[in-house]
Amino acid sequence: MTREILAGAEQAFGLCLAVLPTMLAGCLAGSAFANSRFGLKCGALFMPLARLASLGRLREPIALYLALCFLSFHSANAYLASLLHRGIVQRRMILGIYLVGWLPASMHFYIFYTAPVLFPGFGVMTAGIVISLYVLASVLIFLSGVVLTRMTARRYPESAATTTPGLPGEPLRPGWKTVLRTGLLQFRSIAGVFVPCIFAVQILLSLSSARALMDGVGDMLLLFGLPPAGALVTVTALPSVMGGFATAIACLNDGLLMPSQIPKVLMIAAIGHAFFSAFSYFLPANAAVFGPRFGTRITFSSLVVRVPSLVVALAVACCVVM
Repeated sequence: MTREILAGAEQAFGLCLAVLPTMLAGCLAGSAFANSRFGLKCGALFMPLARLASLGRLREPIALYLALCFLSFHSANAYLASLLHRGIVQRRMILGIYLVGWLPASMHFYIFYTAPVLFPGFGVMTAGIVISLYVLASVLIFLSGVVLTRMTARRYPESAATTTPGLPGEPLRPGWKTVLRTGLLQFRSIAGVFVPCIFAVQILLSLSSARALMDGVGDMLLLFGLPPAGALVTVTALPSVMGGFATAIACLNDGLLMPSQIPKVLMIAAIGHAFFSAFSYFLPANAAVFGPRFGTRITFSSLVVRVPSLVVALAVACCVVM
């Protein structure tokens, strides 16, 4: 058994060496973007999305909101709540705007955290398919928000504001100490999940008893078209997407998952994570920003949109990857 454990630890160490450098680079790049004037000036790039949402005179503040979503979804929602409290945005518009903001918020995660982990872990083709499926789900969520905001704007045209709020606290230049501190803290947070998970999974998979147990549940999971290792990926992805990625990389490295199975397994894991994160993260965050009752409503109303969008992405994965 000791030899098996050492072999698993050696494989995990090699995988970490392949993934952690790009993960660190992504964390530092995201921190530099978020703590610079350049990052906030990208609000102009989000103006077309604000126009698409048909928010009339709210286009400029919503463009700022979308830019903030790309930098920090929680900070962006605090800004959105301030627009609500000041009467600039009506309560009935919040859900649609929140869903519109999901696209830039998720793109930040895909660019700076998902891609640096998946490309060295899965290879270009498989990682590209997985990220495309994630983007598809985010686009569907965004389009749902566009439909809601357009319906609201058409039904309540008087809700358009006549003032454009500024954005306080814009950094004049990148503060490199802040960039390094924030980036390293983000890296520590992600690596703190990724590294222990990949070591634990890799060592577990190296044990003959664990392989026998996974073979035992294989027949049941095959009824759903899911290999035994897919169940492990789904479970570890519930509290952390990075944990699911680490497990999938370990399973792929050990031959327990085929590259063609990765997109389907990760989409199933994403659906499970959507439910888990709704309770564990988004509900407390939204309740803190929008108030308990309204924050709860936003959380579960958005979940009603998120889950079908991920199901569509899963259906595409099943059709494209056979």
